[in-house]
Amino acid sequence: MQTASGPAAASVHPVTGGAWTLENDLVTALVNPARGGDVLSLVWKATGEDILWRNPRWEHRVPVHGESDAQDASYFDNYPGGIQELFPNAGPATTVHGAPLPFHGEAARRPWTAEVVRANGGARLRCTTRLARYPFRLTKTFALDGSVLRFHSVVENLSAQNLPAHWGLHPAFDTATVARAATLYGPFDGLVAHPERFGDRQWTPPGQTRKARSVAPGVGAVELAPGAGLTADLGYATVSRGWFGLRSRGCGLLATMTWPHSLFPELWVWQECHAPGSYPWWGTEHIVAVEPHTTSPFMPLAEETEHPGVLDIAGGSTLSAQFTLGVHPIADDEMPVAVDERGVPVLVAASKD
Repeated sequence: MQTASGPAAASVHPVTGGAWTLENDLVTALVNPARGGDVLSLVWKATGEDILWRNPRWEHRVPVHGESDAQDASYFDNYPGGIQELFPNAGPATTVHGAPLPFHGEAARRPWTAEVVRANGGARLRCTTRLARYPFRLTKTFALDGSVLRFHSVVENLSAQNLPAHWGLHPAFDTATVARAATLYGPFDGLVAHPERFGDRQWTPPGQTRKARSVAPGVGAVELAPGAGLTADLGYATVSRGWFGLRSRGCGLLATMTWPHSLFPELWVWQECHAPGSYPWWGTEHIVAVEPHTTSPFMPLAEETEHPGVLDIAGGSTLSAQFTLGVHPIADDEMPVAVDERGVPVLVAASKD
């Protein structure tokens, strides 16, 4: 079975606090150019359910751009949940060619301009920023296609020299809906835990592999950590194609993402399951993030340049990528075995456990 995204027309307009909405008959998306061009929510209008997790500290507010100092605290203080674009450094704070690059990069902290672009009878939201510490201009263009949010991202090297970079998306999914007791489906065969200890208590020990259950040729399924497990984990999956599906039985909704596999061959899976500890979560949150990245594991960009495979962007050149984020109805006896280029899942009868 294949669901249809439908032709519903979208409206685009600003809302209080500096954010913008894109809305059609099926979904409402909230994008925040004031800080990072973040996608703060994607709501299935039939039920009012959001597939993205929102930090309770920012649930009813829109954060503005934060400090670009080297500390991760300035990131977490303004972290709203939803989706961030991590560029040019997805890891801890580091220095590259004399540029101090903060934790999770500068792009997610910068203010972006916003304008409505109309083409082919539809409305799009285009957001642009120029980094202060690395010579890059970034552009993201958002549009709705039925129940799928499409966004086209472009990074442009404004200098004449080749420069290394991390590039990744950081989507956190709502643990009251699609990520409550989640199964992750995709073209991978397992999830490998971060090689070093990530938390005081982990569901998967460092460096060990949680093997995926095969549900279709080339497609695996991994059950994510129970939300009440008091664990914190970071793991990695290498994908053979650029898609995944995330669902919790009983929710009735499936979250999907697609991206160019050749540029983003790695998935990072971050889980905070009411983990004990102190700042920034204090054991209060259940967070599930599934993140397409250019490389793994999590490390400072300066260290990764010593390893093969790091992204190197030629002077004066641009790179672009088309992403989709979708929400779709799904029955408990169905599962995704593919997602097409429009972000529409192919659903089949679920395999027996």
